[in-house]
Amino acid sequence: MVFVEDREGVFDAPIDKVWSLAKAHFTDGSKIHTRAKNLVTNMINEHSFTNSWDEEINGQSTTIKAKGTVFYPLGIAFEVIEGPFAGSTYFTYYIPRADNKTSVAVAGEFISKSIDPTVGDDEKLRSIVLSTFEKVFEEDAAYLKNI
Repeated sequence: MVFVEDREGVFDAPIDKVWSLAKAHFTDGSKIHTRAKNLVTNMINEHSFTNSWDEEINGQSTTIKAKGTVFYPLGIAFEVIEGPFAGSTYFTYYIPRADNKTSVAVAGEFISKSIDPTVGDDEKLRSIVLSTFEKVFEEDAAYLKNI
């Protein structure tokens, strides 16, 4: 297990627009993240949900499932319950800025038993997680421009 933190994301939008993006994931998740196939979102209650989707990783289709809990206005906690990062937990939080932008930070504990045989190496796992964060951020930022 490795702790990963990424504080480099900055959305060119105010916090209320970023929360609109977060809510859009419930209805338009497959439009925001086009690499996620067969995306299904189930609302557990007003603040919690599960997402499951198929994604190609290393040339193989893999099912991933995560549970999220919204802690408005701070951010969203995630627990990966199925897939190559099962057992990982992390929190995405949003920080409003004076320049009408919003910083986004992600921090959590990650584990992987199956993504790559060399993932026993913490730096390799950290690199894979940070690369995934970057892809998700770029897709979110692109969609955010249309809100």
